[in-house]
This record gives sequence, C-alpha cells and structure tokens, in this order.
Amino acid sequence: MPRWKWLALAVSLAATAAWAGAPPPTPAPTVAGPTRGGLNLVLPYYPPTVRSAGMGLATVALEGVDSHNPAALAFVEGYDVTFDFGRVAFRQGPDLLIYHGHLVFPLPVVGGHSKLIGLGISTENEDFSKMGGFTHVWAQEMGLAYGRKIPLPEAIPGELGVGFAGFPYDPSEVRLTNAAGARAAWGRGHSKVGSIRLGILYKPVPELSLGGQYTHIKDTLRAEFLVPNVGIVPNKSIYHVNLGTIGAAYRPDERTVITAQFLFGRARGEGVHTQYDIFSAGAEREMAITENIQLALRVGINDGHPTCGLGVKLPQGWRVDYALVAGYGEELRRAFGRGNLHIIGVGKRF
Repeated sequence: MPRWKWLALAVSLAATAAWAGAPPPTPAPTVAGPTRGGLNLVLPYYPPTVRSAGMGLATVALEGVDSHNPAALAFVEGYDVTFDFGRVAFRQGPDLLIYHGHLVFPLPVVGGHSKLIGLGISTENEDFSKMGGFTHVWAQEMGLAYGRKIPLPEAIPGELGVGFAGFPYDPSEVRLTNAAGARAAWGRGHSKVGSIRLGILYKPVPELSLGGQYTHIKDTLRAEFLVPNVGIVPNKSIYHVNLGTIGAAYRPDERTVITAQFLFGRARGEGVHTQYDIFSAGAEREMAITENIQLALRVGINDGHPTCGLGVKLPQGWRVDYALVAGYGEELRRAFGRGNLHIIGVGKRF
C-alpha cells in the first residue's frame, strides 16, 4: 500500500514523456520518492482506524487498539475485531476504495497482545486524471503487531509498554492507459524486507501517557513506460525511509482525551531526498446517551488539514464509528487533484 502514491507520480512523468515523444525521464526516482503530504497514506501502521482518523491520526501516545504505536497493545485487555471501509473521491482522478480490518488477541504464554492487520485498495472508477490517462490503482497489505508491558523498578512509577510491527506483504500497482485503451505506463512496488516499526509507551500516571516510535522502510520500485519509436522502457529504484514520532496523550477526566504528536525523519535513495516534519493533534469527548449507549465526538488536525468524527458505543461491546479527513494524501493533488476521505467502521470488543 505505501508505494502506490509514489508510483503514481513516477508513472505520471513517464507517461507524459511517452506521449510527448520525449526520451525517458532520468532519473525516475526523483519523482518516485516519498513526498511529505502523503504520509497518511504511505505509513499504514496502522491504516487509520476510524477513531484514529477522527483525532488527526495523532495516536502515538494513545493506549489501545486505535494507536499506530505497537506498544499501545500492551495496555489492551481481551479481544477486539473491526472492519473499516473508506472512500476517497478525487476531483480529477479515480475514486479509491479502502478496506481495513484487524483482529487483536492476547498471547497467554508470552504475555501481551498481538494484532493481525489487513488492508486493500482498489479503484472504483478509472477516470481520466491529471496524469494524462485513465488510472487504475491496486494495493494489498498484511501485517502483524505485538506489544507487552515491561516491569519497572520500584523507584520508577507508572507502567511501560514496548512493541514492534512488521509488514512482510505489501505489493502495490499503478497502471495508466491512454484514450485508445493501450497501456502507456505501469509501476509496481513493494518493501524490500518489509516495513518495520518499534514503539514504546510510558504512563507515569493514569492521566498522562508518553509515546515514541521508529519506522524503517526499504522500498523497491519497478516501472515500465512506453516511449514512441523506442518501445517499453524499464526502470528500477531502491530507497530508504527512516522516521521518528514522539507524542503525548492527556486525560483531564475519564471522558476526555487530548493527544499531540510530531513526526520527523527523511527518505534517501536514488534521486530521493525528502525531509519530514509533521505535527498532528486530536481530542475526544465521550457523553452518555443512555445507561448502555455512549457517544464520542472527535476533532483533530493532521499536517494542517482538519479531521472530525463521531462514534457510538453500543451494548455487548459493539461500536460504530465515522470520520472525515480533509485533504487526504495532500501530495496526490499533483496527480488526481484534492480529495477527502470518508471512513466508517464497525467493531466489537469481547
């Protein structure tokens, strides 16, 4: 999943050169590399759960199943299952459908909790985009996360959790066809050794939690594009992404949580030189509707774009959530125009 956005930009340049009769772009990785605004797409641990999306994705210090910090699983109890469905309607490109599901379960022998993660992206239509052709996007991802608590010395107050996550399977593909229906460009990407993430979450007191994580991605991108009078021209590039995230979550009372985080790092490779510095924040307020039903209101900001959402907790551990993320995948405006993400999910804790 992370690579399809980069492939879109690479294929855009390649296809433009092909239709214009120009020589193939060199080096293609200059546009295949990661871009700042696409991080909410390219770093899917987690693919945003609906609760996380409504809170600006600022969940590195939020304990529980909605955090993108694997150490947050150390503070989970029991089982949790969820399925989310999202849709992004770009103004000048295809509409994307995003499917996400997870299963959280305890590990009695070693302690802690694990999380199985599945993600899929498909193109609902293949509209003529700003890339100059009809665009098809496809991606899949499977991942596993684990977190557990670590005993602290008696002199140190609070609780400490650590965790890791890996994504050994995450292929993605972008295909571009011209008005005549012929394939003009194609790109496919995957992690060389899988994306990995290490996390830590410390709660000195019940009202406050502090989180940090490190993410590393090593990507391989393969592309082909049609050049008039030349034929199919292949291209391959490899680049690395290294990111750190720090943040805090504060609960002024049992029904309110306020979160903030800062992501920083860089990407380096063949023609890739990108720096990251993204601030996110969010808040959630729960209200009792009846004795067994609770309503949660959420707001946030992610890299300057507002988010909002709401959730309903129902009897027997069921829940229904909705979120809106404005300007989702900001850098994709170059290829598809701007688009907003609407996402809805159903889950159960037991």
